[in-house]
Amino acid sequence: PNSSGGSTIEVEVLNDLIERDFGIMAGQPTSSIIEKCGKDHILATEKINYFLDPPGAETFPDLVDRANRLLSHIQKITEKDSDNNASILLVTHGDFGKMIYAAYYNLQWEEVLRQFHFGNSEVILLAKDSPPEKAHVFETLQFNA
Repeated sequence: PNSSGGSTIEVEVLNDLIERDFGIMAGQPTSSIIEKCGKDHILATEKINYFLDPPGAETFPDLVDRANRLLSHIQKITEKDSDNNASILLVTHGDFGKMIYAAYYNLQWEEVLRQFHFGNSEVILLAKDSPPEKAHVFETLQFNA
């Protein structure tokens, strides 16, 4: 609590929450994904063609590794909470947000990419009492699709 009786919020900027490194695809229009990456290097879903391994890009296994590192850091933070009842809000990008979800629930990244869309400003609840099959994805109306 702060001096006015309200709660204080601690903000920490974490480098692991940055956007996926797109390598040669950085700045490229989504319409060029198949042409530049080739059909054999894409995982197509209803809404997105995910490029898997263009030169210089982080792969999804790389992102899962980064997500596990982030989750280990968060676990250390929550262990310091004497009530062990901490809530943490992470703000990140879509591809990495989905890989945090995959790492948290120990799911295969390919499965998670196909499972749901995670767009800008959307929220996923990760909780011990919320199994992955009951994932809470709070969708918002997207204007940049």
